[in-house]
Amino acid sequence: MDINKYHIATTINPATAVTNAIKGYFINSLQENLIVSKGSTIEIYSILNEGIKLLTHFSIYGVVDRLSVCHLPDRETCSLFILTDQKYFTIVTYSSRTETIVTEGHGILTESQAKITDQSTAIAMDTRTNTMLVSAFTGYLFSIPLAKEQKLKAKRFSPESIRTNEFDFLDMVALKGIQQSSVAVLLGEINELKTIKIFRYSSNEMVENEKLTMRVEATTHMLISVPDPIGGVLAIGEYILSYHDLSSSGRETKELSIDPVMITSYTFLENSYDTCMLGDSEGYLYLLTLEVHNMKVINISSTTIGQIPIPSSIVDLGRGLFYAGSTKGDSCVFRLNKSHARTSVCILHTFHNLGPIIDFCLFDYDQQGKQTMVCCSGVDRNGSLRVVENGVGFTEQYSVDIPLIKDVWALHASDRQKQNALLITTFDQTVFLKHIQHTEFREYTTYASLDLQQTTLASITTQKGHLVQITPTFIRLMQHDEHGRLLDEWKPPVGQFIALAELSSAQCVVCCGSNTLVCFALDDNLYQQSTRKVTDDHVACIKLSLGKENGIGKDCVMIGTWKQRRIQVLSLPQLVPLLEHTLQKEIGPTDLVLVQFDKTVYLLVLFGDGQLLSYVYKNKLLEERQTVVGTYCTSMHAYQHRGETKVFITGSRPTIVTHLHGTLYFSAVNLKDMYRFTSFNDHMILMTPTGLMFGEIDLNQRLHHTKIVLENEMPIRIRYMPQLKLLAVGTTMIFKNLNNNFLIRKGKLNILDAQTLQGITTISIMYSLIMFIVLDSYTLSNEEVVESMTVARFPGYQQDFLFVGTAIPDPDDPEASRGRILVFDIKETHTCELIEAIDMSGVIYDMRSCHGSIVACVNGSIFCLSSFRPDLPLGARVKFDLNIHRNVLALCLDVRDDRVLVGDLMRSMSVLQMLSKDPLQLELLAVDSKPVWMTAVKFVNDHVYIGADDRNNLFTLILDEQKKHNGMAKLELTSGFHVGSLVNCFRQGTLVDITNEDTHTITQSIEPAFTYATVHGSIGVVKTISKEAFEFFKQIQNSILKESQNIGKLDYVAFRSYRPKINSQHHHFFNQEESDMPSYYLDGDVLKLF
Repeated sequence: MDINKYHIATTINPATAVTNAIKGYFINSLQENLIVSKGSTIEIYSILNEGIKLLTHFSIYGVVDRLSVCHLPDRETCSLFILTDQKYFTIVTYSSRTETIVTEGHGILTESQAKITDQSTAIAMDTRTNTMLVSAFTGYLFSIPLAKEQKLKAKRFSPESIRTNEFDFLDMVALKGIQQSSVAVLLGEINELKTIKIFRYSSNEMVENEKLTMRVEATTHMLISVPDPIGGVLAIGEYILSYHDLSSSGRETKELSIDPVMITSYTFLENSYDTCMLGDSEGYLYLLTLEVHNMKVINISSTTIGQIPIPSSIVDLGRGLFYAGSTKGDSCVFRLNKSHARTSVCILHTFHNLGPIIDFCLFDYDQQGKQTMVCCSGVDRNGSLRVVENGVGFTEQYSVDIPLIKDVWALHASDRQKQNALLITTFDQTVFLKHIQHTEFREYTTYASLDLQQTTLASITTQKGHLVQITPTFIRLMQHDEHGRLLDEWKPPVGQFIALAELSSAQCVVCCGSNTLVCFALDDNLYQQSTRKVTDDHVACIKLSLGKENGIGKDCVMIGTWKQRRIQVLSLPQLVPLLEHTLQKEIGPTDLVLVQFDKTVYLLVLFGDGQLLSYVYKNKLLEERQTVVGTYCTSMHAYQHRGETKVFITGSRPTIVTHLHGTLYFSAVNLKDMYRFTSFNDHMILMTPTGLMFGEIDLNQRLHHTKIVLENEMPIRIRYMPQLKLLAVGTTMIFKNLNNNFLIRKGKLNILDAQTLQGITTISIMYSLIMFIVLDSYTLSNEEVVESMTVARFPGYQQDFLFVGTAIPDPDDPEASRGRILVFDIKETHTCELIEAIDMSGVIYDMRSCHGSIVACVNGSIFCLSSFRPDLPLGARVKFDLNIHRNVLALCLDVRDDRVLVGDLMRSMSVLQMLSKDPLQLELLAVDSKPVWMTAVKFVNDHVYIGADDRNNLFTLILDEQKKHNGMAKLELTSGFHVGSLVNCFRQGTLVDITNEDTHTITQSIEPAFTYATVHGSIGVVKTISKEAFEFFKQIQNSILKESQNIGKLDYVAFRSYRPKINSQHHHFFNQEESDMPSYYLDGDVLKLF
């Protein structure tokens, strides 16, 4: 029995959801910073006039739950109080002297007599004593003194628990105004009302002000402290916003009735005590205004001002600029515009967020070993598809703004030692720039015999250092200096113009009119016409290829034609045909390249619509392969980079073509809309819509993201159909009932073309927004949504069938919710035909194909497909039978050979084994009896299984069929790993960089690796390794942890330790045996530092 229980879990895309956003003087005391937390990472930004700029970032051993600015008495700048989801805390400061993050203090909140609160953790600062108050445990507050010890009885940074008479604190804020040094606390519902109480912290106890107790409506979920000098507190509910004056008891509460909304974030405007910005769960922004008279609030009112992605936090950056962080959509910087009596919102910058990733699929479209990942991301109106791929980066160093550029050529100096000039053609003229130094260029109004009033078709420096310019009216050879004289000139016959031109240092080919090729050879200081050839079709493109570079040993020119859509390879100088090939395309080619990779010669044919055909060239064209590299493409350029031949493709998605493992490999670049490419000494030049961009290509692979919006729909399920290369996407459409403002959901199935997705990816920091065209769709019944999908093929049928499981909730009795299984035949015309709909007694949470059948989770039961006859009458075509009923709710499945792995809502995992194949019947083979709430399950092999639970863990179970209890095999827990974010799904395969694939035995995965995705937007990979590899890398990991800087000084082992289900009585205690078990997981994030 193979017990491959050793794993490496590695994050390949960090968390992108913004959980906290604040501002403070962190880097220096003169300029405020925006401070943002994402998972375990904290980012520090400088605030600019029109946006923000990342200054630095750091990570801690823990997932940030709460983040607050605090002030230590001996520091000029502010410090950060950081609380993790495991109730560890740390206080850090930036040292301007060492330019590092310094840990001031750290600790853990623990109370043996209490359980962790089920509510969100609340923190508040008592400014009088400089003490941080934290509500983390039921019935207790923790005080963490930040002042020096001589001022306090308590030890600095040492937490003390304070017993309260309250059960749970729903929210807590520090008060201003007359009640400064007090906190307002929102308490749970009693008699359909919630309570606000006021406490004052004193000598490690909380003293209640019983005169200031207030009752508020039951939907109140947030308190907002009103700034000085007004003070008081705002209570935020779904139906009522209320202001409570705390200057004395008995004062009248000011209330504002609102339409049903859930407020998620707020900020008082800078230097304002009477205007508060609110954000709700639909992304709407409101200005809440307090009408003040004689320093008392006499009325409150609210105005809707705009809509942004759903905010989890809002920060006023000053000068009308705001930052909105989001866990459910993209974060953004927006401006508040005020004109006359109207206030509006303008989004200036958007920052990508993949989270929450609800579902995803992986597929290899071109079968080249390169995976594409498509995620269902975001919530409600912020929902979208996100395409994730590996690619390379372009690092911009400087740019030159020149509008309307058509092409650019880098020219050598007359001594040909280095390139020192650029010839640029625009739509109506030519620009000549000479490189002076660094980023400086000098523009010449006249240079040599260049005609700068015409557009240029081609230019080069010859072997003798002369300069060549080709325009529609001439070919000129001239001396290469400012006053260089004209050496030779050729003009086309009267009435003709040069349409296309290609140059090498010794040869020239032009196309006059639409079909006349003229070949020239440079002889001494003259261009000698060698051949003239009239083609029988209009020439679409020409490309010179030198024998010393192309691998065929002959100088040649390639031409592509429009009407007959042919490509020809002609030898130079006589234009003798070497090869002719007719393209099976509806359009002519845009560009051609003949290039040698290793010992293989390829002919690449590019089309304007983004398609690329590649052929192996062996005196004829072999092994045709089609790839999509953009929605449009403009040119191809072969070049050398570090001694390796590459081809750069410009267009909507710039792509670099290399050769790997005997095949072409395509890497997207982190840019979009690039029209030309050339090299200039040690730089690469890219032509942009606004000018030229100079920089370098970083070949280290990184993940690129693209956002695809399905208008007014939220993607929730996705599957790839490899036969037709389509994507099936289940979405929910969201409507608002105008009578009561309640949201109504309706499901939909969309069919998308995966080929188009191959041409739209760009990098995460400059990602595109695309409105996608749906090929076909099917709308579900009212309140019915897609819950699961699988693709299956059956004996006797050539096509794949799509099975869709749905959920039809019962609002009055959730346990009575039901669903349907819909079976679709996806036609070659890309339309979906419903062939059967089967009513089921519960929700179909998951489905998988298994041995020509289907396994489905329906509430607590496992159903199997017993009959599939699409040729029979409607209603008799598909049948499912109950197979096993033992689960609370069977939520997730995985299938391997004749076994099925089931994840339960509360009962961990179980393994089923096939009894018969036709019809499929399963029996229970093994179970795990521990109470674990599952979110995803995965086979490693027949005896090793990995699951993800609601405590943000991965854990491994092993099946030993020899050990049985009451005739049933038991699954044994061997190890676990704390990811820190909820994992929603596993999928076979990885977004691996195949240019860096493991080649050494010790680093190779001994079982198929798989990918997971989380609600925070992080993406990770789990690899199974040998025991030898585990022990080797474990030593490396321990050494890295020993030597690396631990910002925050939090306990790494505690952070990554498996956290099983919380004890039902005391939520802070875990099964001691499980907590102390050895870990057979390695942390790839640590190993990446090696």
